Amino acid sequence: MRQITRVSDLDRALSFYHDLLGMELRDRERYDAGEVPYVAVVAGGRHVHIVPTEEEFTVEREHICFLLRSSEVDSREELEDLLDRLREEGIEVEEGEPYRRYGAYGRAWAAYVRDPDGRRVELKIH
Repeated sequence: MRQITRVSDLDRALSFYHDLLGMELRDRERYDAGEVPYVAVVAGGRHVHIVPTEEEFTVEREHICFLLRSSEVDSREELEDLLDRLREEGIEVEEGEPYRRYGAYGRAWAAYVRDPDGRRVELKIH
C-alpha cells in the first residue's frame, strides 16, 4: 500500500522515519535530481511518499500504521526500547507503553507516536 504524506520539513521528517524509526529510504537520489516530488519510506510493506510543501496543511485526521516485522522490531521489549529512544529525542509517545490491540491482521502489540508535523503514527508488531 502507498500513501502520500505532506511534511513541512523534509530533512526533519526523514530523520524521524529513517534515522529514528529505522525505515528504509527510497527515491532520495531521484528526488534530489528533480525526477520525483517525494522521498519514500518503507516498513512492513507499507510505502509512504513524503512530499515537502510550503503550503499549510492539517494532520488532525491523518493516521499512518506501520507493521514492523523482524527486520525492524522483533518483540515487545524492542518496541519499548524504540519508544524510549523516541522519548529521549523529544518525540511524543501516546498512551504510555505498548499494548495488545486487534487490527486487520489480528491481535498485535501497538504503540502510537506523533511525527514532527503532529501526525499520529501507529507502530505495530506482527
